[in-house]
Amino acid sequence: MNRALAPLLRPGPRRGHFALWMLAVPCLVEATVLAGLDEDITDMVGLYAEWAALGADPQAVAQLTRLRALTAREEDCDALYQRALAEHEAAGGQFEHARTLLSYGMWLRRQRRLLEARQQLRAALVGFERCGALLWEKRTRSELRATGDSATGDNVSALGRLTPQQQRVAVLVASGATNREMAARLSLSPRTVDHHLRNTFNQLGIRSRVELALLMNGDRTERSGDSGAENA
Repeated sequence: MNRALAPLLRPGPRRGHFALWMLAVPCLVEATVLAGLDEDITDMVGLYAEWAALGADPQAVAQLTRLRALTAREEDCDALYQRALAEHEAAGGQFEHARTLLSYGMWLRRQRRLLEARQQLRAALVGFERCGALLWEKRTRSELRATGDSATGDNVSALGRLTPQQQRVAVLVASGATNREMAARLSLSPRTVDHHLRNTFNQLGIRSRVELALLMNGDRTERSGDSGAENA
C-alpha cells in the first residue's frame, strides 16, 4: 500500500486534486507506520493538519489526532487515542470512528492490555459491519483472534444491532465509566445516558453493567485468564 500511495503525495506534475491527497494521507501514514518503514512522515502529518484546519471535513480533526497517535511516543499514545475517539463522537462518521477504534485496539494489544484491546476491537468490528466494510471486518477479526477472542459468536452480532449511541455507551461501560463520566464524554445528561443504558440492556437481553462488560470483553474464562496474566 505504501508504494501505491506514495506517488500520489509527492510534489511535482500530475499530482492530482488536493482532496485526493487528503484521502490518501491517513492511509499512507498508517501503512508506513505499520510496515515499520524508516521514512519521515512528519511532513505528511503536517499537510493533513493544514487540511483539518480548513474545517471542510468534520471528521478531519479526529483523523489528524489518530495520525498523531500513530506517530507519537508510546507514553503519549493512549491520551491521543482517547482524544481522537472523543472527537469522533462529536463529529459523527462511523467508518472513520471504527478505523480509530481498530488502530487503538491494535496499539493496546501490542501493549498486552488485552481486555481493553478487545473492547476497542469489538466496537470497531460492529462499526465496520454496519458500514458493510468487509475487508476491514476481516482485518479486525484477525486482530481479535490475536487477543484470544474469535469474535464469531452471537455476542458480536447482538452488539451489531445496537444504535451507534448505544454502542458508545457499551464501550464506556466496559471501560468502567460511571453514568456521570459517560455523560461528560458524550455531551449528554446523566438521565439520557441512563435511558440509553437501559435500552442497551433490553436489546442485549442482559440486566447489569457487569454482564455488559463481560459481553464487551469476551467470556468470563478469558477475562479471568487475561487478568491473571496481566497482573502477574
